[in-house]
Amino acid sequence: QLIANGSPGKFEMRDVPDPQPGAGEVVVSVVACGLNRLDLWVEEGGLPIPIPLPRTPGGEVAGCVFAVGAGVTEWKPGDAVAVQSNIFCGECEYCQRGQESQCLRAELLGVVRDGGFAEKVLVPQRALMRLPADLAFETSAALSLAGSTAMHMLTDRAQVRAGDWVLVMGASSGVGSAAIQIAKQLGARVISTGSSEAKRALAQKLGADFAIDHSQADWPAEVRKLTQRRGVDLVVEHVGGDVLPKCFECLARGGTVVTCGATAGRDIAFNLWPFFVKQQRLIGSYGRNRVDLQTTLEWAAAGKLKPVIDSVFPLEQTASA
Repeated sequence: QLIANGSPGKFEMRDVPDPQPGAGEVVVSVVACGLNRLDLWVEEGGLPIPIPLPRTPGGEVAGCVFAVGAGVTEWKPGDAVAVQSNIFCGECEYCQRGQESQCLRAELLGVVRDGGFAEKVLVPQRALMRLPADLAFETSAALSLAGSTAMHMLTDRAQVRAGDWVLVMGASSGVGSAAIQIAKQLGARVISTGSSEAKRALAQKLGADFAIDHSQADWPAEVRKLTQRRGVDLVVEHVGGDVLPKCFECLARGGTVVTCGATAGRDIAFNLWPFFVKQQRLIGSYGRNRVDLQTTLEWAAAGKLKPVIDSVFPLEQTASA
């Protein structure tokens, strides 16, 4: 559990009572849980919402059903599952039309309720997704949050057509590494970015046609050069700060920037005149819908989407991870 915010924060391994499922709830025995930027924000206290401590972080959970509460008929102990991290209410107008990412009463697992850096986690049954046969728990834990975020960006908030030019920022990030693969599967020509030779090599290993160094001040000029001055049709952006305005310098007429993050800064400024003259779009993207998570897991099971796993840590080394 996180008991004090900071960078690093203070964690303690604690014995806590096993969660007990109420009506409609399920206890999941955690096999693997992904570590995300969101967990680091929780640790440092960098989110714009109060988070009471102690808190158990971890939103990218894969495991097996351990116990079920009253009224749960779809799940039984031993079922292999992934947990949708944006736990939606299932009742509001957005949930009713399958837009769970816009739920009015959503709760983030590992943020406003205890998450998966534990042996067991308690969630509503509606948050569970059955793991496809033979899909490794570690694969699910490395893709179910970041991978489905990228899937939501590329197949719901924006659409990729075969032959499109797609620029993916940050190839070595969770969203970036998944977005490269998704865009390629959809038939795009992909340019990605990395601040080191190793990160650019990873981009091309994942399928990017070109990889450029975005630490160079004139990196948008390299994008325009690669596209014969035309620009790209879509930018997958999750950095924010000074990076997002530069993405518009890379964009073709009628092109789109879809963004899901603000790690480098939440306040931006960009030139409005070329934005409307070139009829471009800026689209926000947040979380995922049920169908995005399902598609992500199905693609992973089919080998169309592969996780990038750097290291696997035991639970007691959470702070080191």
